[in-house]
Amino acid sequence: MTAETGLKWLLRFIAMTTLMALFSAVMPQSWLSYLINKGAPGTTTGILVTYMARMLSILYAFVGLQCFIFSFDIARYHLLIWVIGAGSIIIAIIGLIVLFTAVGPEHRTGIFWIVFGDFAEGLAQAVLMVILLLRIPH
Repeated sequence: MTAETGLKWLLRFIAMTTLMALFSAVMPQSWLSYLINKGAPGTTTGILVTYMARMLSILYAFVGLQCFIFSFDIARYHLLIWVIGAGSIIIAIIGLIVLFTAVGPEHRTGIFWIVFGDFAEGLAQAVLMVILLLRIPH
């Protein structure tokens, strides 16, 4: 398998997993409130919390759509794929630093580990994306 083929399938995998976030953007309010309270018990699911959850889900789905489109023409979208890869590394590292400095060890339960997993997965995918990009001949 070539680096370009690997990158194509990585982008499609990212697309497939992040496009599923669209479901949470349009799910009924009662379902969203239930899931938020499962991740962070006692959280008030007012308009701000549900708005942020829905907007984050739409953003994930949008990035997934971009990855899907980019996967069909790696050469054409090479620079934009670099932006997604490098940007994701930077965002994930900053996010992990903020997460661990803002949340004390005694509060690292529930939603903390969901957010940690999200950042760690994003970092791993972004590093793999950059490695594959570096191996594609220009």
